Amino acid sequence: MSNDATPCNLLAVYGTLRRRSIFHKLPVAAARLQFFSRGLIRGRLFWQRMYPGLIQDRGIALVELFRIVDPNVLGDLDRYEGFDPRNLRASLFIRAQVLLLNPQVWAWVYFLNLQIPRGTEPKIPGTLHHKDTESAKN
Repeated sequence: MSNDATPCNLLAVYGTLRRRSIFHKLPVAAARLQFFSRGLIRGRLFWQRMYPGLIQDRGIALVELFRIVDPNVLGDLDRYEGFDPRNLRASLFIRAQVLLLNPQVWAWVYFLNLQIPRGTEPKIPGTLHHKDTESAKN
């Protein structure tokens, strides 16, 4: 995981920022992103009542990958996701750069802040559990 100033022009999303949701919830932000592909990321999804949260852990989750057309969109998305880089402890999500499993590219991802109690871990579409990890990579 990296939070340095290295330029990163990709965003990996797994919940309310996916194409089926973002165009309705954040149309201005959606206009500054361009769908690129689907991918796989290491982590586990939890259902936080009304939205999913991803933590870095064993397992694999499906993501949608967007090119960031306008880097200023990250400020809007940070506010939407409750991420404050000046106050990480109070942030709901933490934005970090990670190397995806497939395709192997660096992308920004919003992870559930480890300070936040985890919700339930349902078997939902878009989530591969640990036992499925090896077959998903092949």
